[in-house]
Amino acid sequence: MPNVKFTSLACLIGLFIFVAIYQWSDDPTQGPKVFPLKFRNQEIENGYRNAATVNLTSTTQDKDREIRILFWKPIFGKYVEFNIDRKQCGNCVVSYDTKYLESSDAVIIHYSEARVGALPNPAKRHPNQMYVFFSMESPYAVSVLRGMHFNSLGPYFNWTMNYRRDADIFFPCFEWYVGHNVFNGDTKDQYSPKVVQDIISKKVSPPLVLWMAGNCGSTHGAKLRMQLVREIEAAGLIVDKRGGCFGTQAPRGDDYKTFAAKYKFYFSFENAMHCRDYITEKLWRNALDSGLVPIVWGPKREDLEQLAPKGSYIFYEDFQSSAKLVEYLNYLDTNDTAYAEYFNWRLEQPSPSVYKMVDHASEYKRRSGICQMCQMLTEKVRFNNVSKIIKSLDSWWTGTEREECLSNTIPLHPTG
Repeated sequence: MPNVKFTSLACLIGLFIFVAIYQWSDDPTQGPKVFPLKFRNQEIENGYRNAATVNLTSTTQDKDREIRILFWKPIFGKYVEFNIDRKQCGNCVVSYDTKYLESSDAVIIHYSEARVGALPNPAKRHPNQMYVFFSMESPYAVSVLRGMHFNSLGPYFNWTMNYRRDADIFFPCFEWYVGHNVFNGDTKDQYSPKVVQDIISKKVSPPLVLWMAGNCGSTHGAKLRMQLVREIEAAGLIVDKRGGCFGTQAPRGDDYKTFAAKYKFYFSFENAMHCRDYITEKLWRNALDSGLVPIVWGPKREDLEQLAPKGSYIFYEDFQSSAKLVEYLNYLDTNDTAYAEYFNWRLEQPSPSVYKMVDHASEYKRRSGICQMCQMLTEKVRFNNVSKIIKSLDSWWTGTEREECLSNTIPLHPTG
């Protein structure tokens, strides 16, 4: 008769091995995992082999603890402040102090640091940490202009944080903006017929249009937009041009809004063409938040429609030529009723069901940015949620991007 104790022990050992293989399998069809075992980069592989094993159980105290988010390096040397609403987002703090590297729940790594030799020491990485790839620049600027690619890192990152809607953490450009404005915080005072009336009453012309640019041609898109503005000016439109490209600066900060209030339109011309969801401060802050009607070039209409308030902008590609655009702007300049329609979106604070990008103080917080990350980390700690691993960052970053975004040769007015 078999030894019962020996058989039971063998079964337990077999069950343990099965669970271990299931948990750490490199095959996504084999169930949950925190990170795979195979890495193309030997340095990262060795670091993971030395990392502590993840504890899949957590106590009540663990679930209520403070969650730490670490920026591995300041963004281009800037220490950006993030005020996290603990009631709406979770019990999270943001730090730039690398002494918390091993104890942080998430480590945010800017694309400029995403290279072997600049990344955190893999030996200090714990399997239950989330490493987050962060970029607010276009794939053209990162991977074409600077030549940065990330597959050599292997499956290093867990999440992406980016302006793209399909990023793990959606980070629209106006997440940077501090204080209450037309999108962030307590926004109710930004919307009313009186607000619109005050905005329109300050408009004077000419010039009708303000444009600020600091990138004069380092990207292909920047070259195209300079060509576009020359076309528009040749069609008779007077443009007040400011910024590093023109040697005349516009005021910054709160003074900008006062300065810009007299213009009816703003050229929200991006420095990249048709990059997915790439819509920057040129639309959000320089135009919409400051009471100017944006004339948009760069994004695809389908992206703009999903992100910008309905009826708030003029889309350049809707016109057959720059001359036709100028003709329409001159029409709006002489028709107050038609011009005012571009501010209908500010007559009443939009409900989240109508436009989910606008915060409503304590009643509604947009799920995006550091707040969204905090919510995701809170869920991970509270419910022992397993992670994901990005096996090929380039497959997402450039592999799913539009061809014209990455092109050095696409013309200003593509045919076909």
